[in-house]
Amino acid sequence: MTLQNPIALVRGLGSSGSGLHHWRSQRYSALLLLPLTVWLLVMGTSLADTDYASAVAILSHPFHAGMIIMLAGTLFFHMQLGLQVVIEDYVHIPALEVGLLLMVRALCLAAFVISVLAALKLVMGT
Repeated sequence: MTLQNPIALVRGLGSSGSGLHHWRSQRYSALLLLPLTVWLLVMGTSLADTDYASAVAILSHPFHAGMIIMLAGTLFFHMQLGLQVVIEDYVHIPALEVGLLLMVRALCLAAFVISVLAALKLVMGT
């Protein structure tokens, strides 16, 4: 047993994790989602009155496919960061926490890959 204050044991050791990086990543991805969401809304409203073939022709342009890929990447990254915070805050069983974090990361990655393949399929026309 020691009479030393517990804060004296950890003083000067730096931060305990990468909280600032995580916080900044979440804020930057949210800022990037703003113009991408505006683009999605504009495209959605402009394609509302068109038929399927016209919509495919418009979305198969490389600019729009790139925007779809950027939107999917940013969206699933932001979602993974948000769910990570929720899991870390509310799941208190270590094995379950690790399992859920891995599952969320894998599902977000799978959803991103599927989105990229769909956008590339539009561009390639197959």
